[in-house]
Amino acid sequence: MPLTASGVRYRVVVLPFLRGIGHRFILKNWLAITIWHWIFAWRPLDDAELAHELCHVGQWHEHGFLGYIRAYLGESRRARSAGQDRYRDNRFEVEARAAADAVSRRESVSGVNSDP
Repeated sequence: MPLTASGVRYRVVVLPFLRGIGHRFILKNWLAITIWHWIFAWRPLDDAELAHELCHVGQWHEHGFLGYIRAYLGESRRARSAGQDRYRDNRFEVEARAAADAVSRRESVSGVNSDP
């Protein structure tokens, strides 16, 4: 059953075999990827990791399917042409990391540990 966050439906799919595929073809420290309203991960996500991916769900929703792909790739090109990292300095990733950091800060203040 799909879940909702900020009125947007999403689904988390955990498939352990994705670990090797992601590490080989996406990033060495790959954990999850969001495509439209589906979050694919190789292990369960903690609250901060889920916040990061839910930010991407919202970005997909805001820009539309093809619009998000164009905007994300454009941001990667912009970062690279500015001499920055195409992933770390992509504004979509910066925004998602900020969402994860906000959850981590709240958890450290409240003493909650959400590790799976």
